[in-house]
Amino acid sequence: MRTLKWLLLAGLFAIMAAILIMRKIKHPEIQGAHATHIVLIGASIGQGWHLAEWPARVHTEGFTAESIPAWQFDKSEVLDEVLMRPTRKFHPTRSYLKSLFQPPPRKPEIVILKECSSYFPGDLAVYQRSIQDWVGRLQIRGIKVVLATVVPVTHARAEQNPGKQESLLRYNEWVQQYAEQHNLRILDLGTALQDGGTDKYLQDEFATADGSHLNAAAYAVLDEVLRKLLADMTGPSEIHSSPIAVAP
Repeated sequence: MRTLKWLLLAGLFAIMAAILIMRKIKHPEIQGAHATHIVLIGASIGQGWHLAEWPARVHTEGFTAESIPAWQFDKSEVLDEVLMRPTRKFHPTRSYLKSLFQPPPRKPEIVILKECSSYFPGDLAVYQRSIQDWVGRLQIRGIKVVLATVVPVTHARAEQNPGKQESLLRYNEWVQQYAEQHNLRILDLGTALQDGGTDKYLQDEFATADGSHLNAAAYAVLDEVLRKLLADMTGPSEIHSSPIAVAP
């Protein structure tokens, strides 16, 4: 019992110390503070992309990036926390306490909303309403929105999950139309990695054994797709890069 009391006191002391430190640091030195910050809200493919390392991989200046996981189609909770920045939402976890000793999280200038094939087939009408809501919430805060198309699955994976490929292609078609109607940018991951057939399957050479997740060759392609998109959004004066090798 006494040990528990001391642990609680130690935890309280750590929180108080962190708050005091953060109050004293009025102008924290944040790495890349003058760069355009990009946040991708996604799931497994987003995490496997390692976006924090993307600027260095493609030798691009002027940007910082991060990927925040949300392991379901509904990204509302994660979006809430992004919109709170630089304030942090309280979580009773050790990682939250450690974060209090670090600079506050950066508000993004650009948010990429990305969904995965795992959520298909699904209720397209619900998905559409969700995207529309998230776009509106971001835009009202002055944050640029990029909608990503869903990476398709391989032919073999599609045969294992009837309706998955067809459903995600319908979603991608709607995303393209919605983006065009509302002057939004598209990060077209689906087109970049699909084969040349009418059914638009993920190329086997870009897939891991499960036919859904991506390998290193695929991420090399996506690195360049993102670089070109940002160059188009910000103009050549805002993005500088040296030539990079892209998987064929």
